Amino acid sequence: MTKQEFLSKLERALGKLPHAEVEQALAFYDEAISDRMEDGLSEAEAVADLGSIDEIAAQIAAETPPIPRAIARANTGSRTLNIVLLAVFSPIWVPVALALAAAALAVYVAIWAVILALWATDAAVVLMPIAGLVSLASLGMEGSIPSGIFALGITLIASGIGLLASFGVFWASRLLFRATRSFARWIASLFVRVSGQEPAHRDARPHDGATAGPSDHADHAPIDPRLDSDRIPVDPRPDAGTAPTDPRVSARANNGSLTSEEGAHHA
Repeated sequence: MTKQEFLSKLERALGKLPHAEVEQALAFYDEAISDRMEDGLSEAEAVADLGSIDEIAAQIAAETPPIPRAIARANTGSRTLNIVLLAVFSPIWVPVALALAAAALAVYVAIWAVILALWATDAAVVLMPIAGLVSLASLGMEGSIPSGIFALGITLIASGIGLLASFGVFWASRLLFRATRSFARWIASLFVRVSGQEPAHRDARPHDGATAGPSDHADHAPIDPRLDSDRIPVDPRPDAGTAPTDPRVSARANNGSLTSEEGAHHA
């Protein structure tokens, strides 16, 4: 199969997907085949290396966001007929779309309302000594100073508990904030491919040696047989590690060792 035949069949298999997704996929696999041919494969081998067209199309369809995929599948190919169908079925899809949007907004607002309520409650508890001071002043004017001091003490204890609770409120707010972010990304993924979400079929592009960088071949560099396991150059000559020795020096060393042994024997 030639590259053009492969791309034509892939385009037909992706016919019910959004036009932008189809164009992106065709451009990607066109480049992938060219890369393989530059590496020495024939055109037929480069096409066969990509795999089955049906599997590729199914994978691309699974990665397409649901809403654009549903709209593309409902497309009749005629703009006039599409407008007529939208108008006819508007009593159905408009309320459903509005209900889903309202539900998503309600969930998002509810999570933020919980965050604000937690911090408002904690702030009220921490600031309770202000009310204790007001009570102390009021009761002091009435002559009930002990009662005012007791009320101030209670508010100070409550404020301390509120300060300790601030750490728990902070972590709870952080978790809820992450929940809102995850929820927003999920809503966005229904319509578009969110940033950082690369299509899985892109993994099919690398080929043996096609896009490998210098680091990919670091473990396959040729090794000089004259290098040992520690990568230290070793002279292949058998006597390389031994310095040349003057025969006269060796003789004197031997005579000295014999003399030492004879002296030890006589001793």
